[in-house]
Amino acid sequence: MFARRQKINRIYVLLGISVFSAFVILIQLFRLQVINKSYYLAKAEEGHLGYSEVSARRGEILIKDYHSGEEIHLATNTSFPVLFADPTLIKDPAYLSDKLAPILFDKQLAAETEAQRIREQKRLLPDNPTKEELARIAPKSEDDMKKDFRNELFEKLSQKTRQSIILYKSPTDEMLKFFETKNIPGIEVTPVAITAYPAQIGDRDHAAGILAPIVDIPIDRLSELLVGRNRYVILRQKTPSETEKLVRDLIAADKKEKKDLFAGINFQEKDYRYYPEGKLAAQVLGFVGSNSSGLYGIEKSFDEKLRGKKGIFKTKLDATGQQVIVGDDLIIQPAIDGNDITLTIDRSVQMETEKYLEKAVKDSKADSGLAIVMDPKTGRIVTMAHYPTFDPNNFSKALETEDITLTDAEKGNIVTAGDPGEEINWLYLDADSHYRIQVFKTVMETGKIIISKFKNILGAGVYRNRAVADLYEPGSVFKTIAMSIALDDGDVTPQTTFNDTGPIKVDEFEIHNSTNTYGGITNMRTVLEKSLNTGMAFVSRKMGRELFYRYLKKFGFGERTYVEFEDEENGKIKEGSKWAESELITYAFGQGIAVTPIQFITAVAALANNGILMKPHILLGITDKNGKMTEVEPEQVRRVISEKASATITAMMVSVVENGGAKRAVIPGYHIAGKTGTAQTYKRGKPLTGPGTTIASFIGFGPVKNPRFIILTQIDRPRSSIWADSTAAPLFADIAKFLIKYYNIPPDA
Repeated sequence: MFARRQKINRIYVLLGISVFSAFVILIQLFRLQVINKSYYLAKAEEGHLGYSEVSARRGEILIKDYHSGEEIHLATNTSFPVLFADPTLIKDPAYLSDKLAPILFDKQLAAETEAQRIREQKRLLPDNPTKEELARIAPKSEDDMKKDFRNELFEKLSQKTRQSIILYKSPTDEMLKFFETKNIPGIEVTPVAITAYPAQIGDRDHAAGILAPIVDIPIDRLSELLVGRNRYVILRQKTPSETEKLVRDLIAADKKEKKDLFAGINFQEKDYRYYPEGKLAAQVLGFVGSNSSGLYGIEKSFDEKLRGKKGIFKTKLDATGQQVIVGDDLIIQPAIDGNDITLTIDRSVQMETEKYLEKAVKDSKADSGLAIVMDPKTGRIVTMAHYPTFDPNNFSKALETEDITLTDAEKGNIVTAGDPGEEINWLYLDADSHYRIQVFKTVMETGKIIISKFKNILGAGVYRNRAVADLYEPGSVFKTIAMSIALDDGDVTPQTTFNDTGPIKVDEFEIHNSTNTYGGITNMRTVLEKSLNTGMAFVSRKMGRELFYRYLKKFGFGERTYVEFEDEENGKIKEGSKWAESELITYAFGQGIAVTPIQFITAVAALANNGILMKPHILLGITDKNGKMTEVEPEQVRRVISEKASATITAMMVSVVENGGAKRAVIPGYHIAGKTGTAQTYKRGKPLTGPGTTIASFIGFGPVKNPRFIILTQIDRPRSSIWADSTAAPLFADIAKFLIKYYNIPPDA
């Protein structure tokens, strides 16, 4: 009886367990098939659906011609055919190499490659090579370069298996840890990428089984991928139209004769960012990098608006992972094109300014230079020019280097600076003037040290829009700002005098005039004409720290102007209550304060605009995909000085040009207001002297009755003369004369 009862209880227990298990299974099926149905359908599709991105058209960057109103493209999009080969379909690589090599051979590219080969060979020579050693690396003839090209082409066309395949870029720490205990033949795992080498893989299915869940590729498709079939080899990027025609004619003739010897040779259109005007306004524009992102300039600042939004292209995949477009399986999410950007730059003015700037930098034997032209009434930037410059169509050339030969004494002038791992080697060409260039040291296996430099001296520095991104001490041009503040506050008038008896002792410093001459009783007009530091010391003491600082902030110093560039600097100025007396005085003649060129020209433009500060802008408008432009209107920031003070400082600046130290800025028939500035540079906190140690600049506007332009010119470390009157002022005059003619401005009555 007891045994029978136990048996019945066991049956009930087993039945209960079965019912409970069935219930759990039903709940799980309901969750899988109903609640998460869409999720698992999507996961199932991943194995047989392929996704491709549809590129959006990047917006264009345009400018307008002042006279005709014509739109001119500075940055646009174009496409070039890429000639490629599928080696798995090629029957006779030797035949194709013989046919294609004469058509595809590029003499210039071959010469550049040969020059690089010679450079590498020279690096292997001893420091004092013999004639025989030099003879062994003689340049190849054109015929030899053609033979080499043909042989390289043959190798490409014959390579039916890829040497390596990148399966995953930048693997995570978890992925790297997983592979620490795995040893898969033919698979290399580094923090940079997971790479497969098909020829070294023995069991593809085994390798695919381990890798598939890690690199997120279905097993069947990954196994097929690891075969390494070489389906795509580029033979020529940006194929010229005449070359394309010759190749297409060969393909057509081959098809007509049904030989199929050109099977596997084809073209594919590829989009490129193109800059029709070449170097024009290069630092303003920036460029687009290999990842299609804007780098530097407007391309970077407006990258999101220019790039648009990519679309999605979804198709069935065959067993090998290739896309198959069939009926309803094709789904397209349209790409949204980027917006167009129109700038305030005037093409003719920009072009002429760049021409004059290049000549001025070369004539003055300077490191570099820049020039800005602005409409003082609107803040509209008409020109922003730099030299040296670069071509955004071939921006990588700015990074090209060349080897240089130095004597032992010159090698001793190389100084290494910077934190460990980020050291920079500087070669001092002139220690007194602090003239230096960046150099690179390469240690060969033989122990030989190779010294090289950027061909353009600046390297990537040439990309920078220094007008907004670089700080500098303005020097004596800043006296116009300080004097206008004193005039507005009533501290001085043009006739106010002081006794200029000699150098002034301030704190531990002594303030001298630039020519070290002193004229006794002197008025404020003469202080500006002769650019007297002692006179500005008198003016600054009349103003005092708090007043001077408060006005400088009104002018916008120490903060961004918010011109449309991401990398604009703020400038540097200490809070007024913390100034030492020496700082109060030196700020008045532009030393100890750091500004950007755009910041400074914007401030002085307020003097020309009846005392009203305008927000600078280089953006004219943004046009959306529907063709609607949103224009940028001129924006008043605030009044900084009165109309009376503006008129007075303008008259004093006219006297500087006509009677003072800026006579080389005179434009016959026109009253021009202006001021020179020659700022010192420093080494280890001490001011340098002599050629190549100054930043020469000139600021001026005109005609003064109705100012149409304000121009800032800057020449960095000139060696023909340290003075702005001999370097920056003539550049201003060249640009101003062109503008007067271009705008058809009548002479002053």
